Amino acid sequence: MNSRKKGVILVVDDEPLKRITLQIDLTDAGYEVLEASEARTGLQRLEANPVDVVVTDLKMPGSDGLTFLEQIKAKRPDTFVIVMTAFGTVETAVAAIKRGAYDYITKPFTTDVLIEKLERIAHYNRDDALSADTDDALGPLVGRCEAMRNLFREIRTVAETERTVLISGESGTGKELVAESIHRLSPRVDKALVRFACAALQPTVLESELFGHEKGAFTGAIRRKAGRFELADGGTMFLDEVDDIPPEVQVKLLRAVEQQEFERVGGEDVIRVDVRLICATKKNLRELVDAGNFREDLYYRLDVINLVLPPLRDRGDDIPLLARHFIAKHAPTDVDADPPTLTPHAMDMLVAHDWPGNVRELEHVIERVLTFCEGDDILPEHLPPLIGNSHASGDGSPRFTSPLAGLTETVADLERTMIQSALRRANGNQVRAAEILRIPRTTLRDKMSKYRIAAQEASSTVAPSPSGEKPSTAEH
Repeated sequence: MNSRKKGVILVVDDEPLKRITLQIDLTDAGYEVLEASEARTGLQRLEANPVDVVVTDLKMPGSDGLTFLEQIKAKRPDTFVIVMTAFGTVETAVAAIKRGAYDYITKPFTTDVLIEKLERIAHYNRDDALSADTDDALGPLVGRCEAMRNLFREIRTVAETERTVLISGESGTGKELVAESIHRLSPRVDKALVRFACAALQPTVLESELFGHEKGAFTGAIRRKAGRFELADGGTMFLDEVDDIPPEVQVKLLRAVEQQEFERVGGEDVIRVDVRLICATKKNLRELVDAGNFREDLYYRLDVINLVLPPLRDRGDDIPLLARHFIAKHAPTDVDADPPTLTPHAMDMLVAHDWPGNVRELEHVIERVLTFCEGDDILPEHLPPLIGNSHASGDGSPRFTSPLAGLTETVADLERTMIQSALRRANGNQVRAAEILRIPRTTLRDKMSKYRIAAQEASSTVAPSPSGEKPSTAEH
């Protein structure tokens, strides 16, 4: 925050008493406070003063709070925003966070609650990250890119509620870790978190696993068995791969979600439970509904709050952080020496890889590397062949040559691949790609010309090598 005091806070609220109260209390706590009664005046204050945090109501006469939030972030993207609401639902607060708000607070509240959030922002600034390596509450979740920072804020917001959460993302992105974090931060933390994967099970087996069965309900049912929903009573139920649930079981799941009740297979007694449900899907449930493969009424019950995990290929800036995290996690603990470190060339190769298996794949690669690396440095030759060889990847970008190749060829492959990767991440924007690579734009253009790389083709075409060999192609 600003160093003049603890920071400069702009309070925007149409209630004079609330503004005055916050101004007095925050000033006493060491903050410099500005105030405005509506959005237009608030924007004027923001333009005329260095503001660290805006605390704004979402419901003011003549103003759409979410639009005001977007205007704040457009003018001052680095300014933190805490939204106040007495009218909105949790869904509205999540919408605000998705548009850039740092946190929300529900009226009525004491100033002490707001000050706690302001102190968290100060902690955020000191660490320059909102990631699990500095926040034990989020467990093993690690990330510093903007998408992950937003996700961490969303996790904290939804954890305090009882709403059903749907976590979407490709396999290996960490959906179960998100579910664990939500449970850990929720009021149900002292109760059970029951996990169950719904993939590739016959309907009768899946129904029995979820809801239990009575003795004699089917061949092999030699005794009564409680289902996962019963085991999760009072706590949290995490259903992974919910997109694989067959239609005949979807009906019973819908009732369990809506009414918190069900019967065991072969039973007549109604079992009532108190369960907070978190689901995960690797597919687009809306598309499954449109294709007739998923019940629309169940979809709406599950998709109350949707958290989306980005694939690792869109989190290039997080790969070094994750790699170091997994090295620390899996390095042998029975030796006195420090764990090995990745050389710059090896790290660049990890960053350039597309990671179809996402974070799970990266962790497995690091485990393999630690098995075979006996020195202090992790070199390119310690990486698996799919990371370090010269074959084209699934998106057509080239891999590095073998470490046995000449230095000139290796450097050329490295430059070409890093440029193509940066252009893909920047959607062809050369200014942004140059920033990612930390080189002048003119240097980038010279190297693109050298390797015959066109920005619009970087995501689909492999440039020829300097030796003039024809490029390889890959289907998409």
